Amino acid sequence: MKFMEYVRTDKNGTKIYHDWTCPRCGGAGEAQKWEYTGRVCFACGGTGKRVKPLIVKEYTDEYAAKLEARRVAKQAKYTADHADEIAAAKAEQDKRDAEWRAQNTQRAFADWGLGADGVGYILSGKTYPVKESIKAAGGRWCYGVWVCPVKIQASGVTATRVDMSAHAGKSDVSCLVGDGILDAISEVK
Repeated sequence: MKFMEYVRTDKNGTKIYHDWTCPRCGGAGEAQKWEYTGRVCFACGGTGKRVKPLIVKEYTDEYAAKLEARRVAKQAKYTADHADEIAAAKAEQDKRDAEWRAQNTQRAFADWGLGADGVGYILSGKTYPVKESIKAAGGRWCYGVWVCPVKIQASGVTATRVDMSAHAGKSDVSCLVGDGILDAISEVK
């Protein structure tokens, strides 16, 4: 139940209302979900009305356009007056974004067992005897094969080079999955 009360119309045609509807119960005064505490809304005491009304303004189309024009002019003036500060803040944000992308890329490369440059080797064959040296070199077990940032040379181990450096610095390194590393792993398997 809504408790809207018309108050007045201003000289510019704006209609002003007071909305007395309780924001917690929506004007019902109680709810089934509050059964364990007596069903009564604690915000309005069961009346469905708030203590202080919310002022709602309904603008005419002409006055709304006038207010929007004022807002745009004020924003343009602020932008012109603070252009240096805005440019400095944007440059700082771009720098932070680039650092975040670099860290994210490095983390993704490490998670997939690739080197910091995005290059790695998919190891297949008899890798069990050398798994500790693969781990020590920074290798990761991914989807049934080892991926290592360095080439491991051992008998019975085949190393296939994979290069994901094209993804370095991108904001969404999940493209590693769709664009290459899984495809390369599936080719080796």
